[in-house]
Amino acid sequence: MIFTALFGLFGCNGGGKKTVTSVEAVTLVLQTMRGSCVYKVEGNGDAKELRRYREIYRSEAVELVLELSVPCDAQKLTELMNACGILRWDGFHGKHPKNVSDGTSFRFEATVNGGQTIRAEGSANFPKGYNEFVSALNAMLAEHEKTE
Repeated sequence: MIFTALFGLFGCNGGGKKTVTSVEAVTLVLQTMRGSCVYKVEGNGDAKELRRYREIYRSEAVELVLELSVPCDAQKLTELMNACGILRWDGFHGKHPKNVSDGTSFRFEATVNGGQTIRAEGSANFPKGYNEFVSALNAMLAEHEKTE
């Protein structure tokens, strides 16, 4: 319910003729001064799962520690990606702005439409629809936490 409300409220309209018709996998890494958070959407067909991990450094290696895993409606995810213009993100390289000493950086990769790969990255500089996309992922996770 929260996801649907956010989706309608933000309306990050992707526009254009090309659309996402299927989602195979999504990885979004957010890095801040306090650490990294990794969102992953994986699964076969409509049986998708949204997972949020924290990156932990142990023994000179990075380990992903699962924080939360929730079922993810593939159709709603597809609609969200289209509304936020994910296809336009491909190739985005948001340079870190001058006079910004810290902030969030991101790396995004998604496999959609039967094998098309979308890649984007940035540092305190994000593509249109990015904030709405992250907010919707967090809303899906929060909605599930409330029902447990």
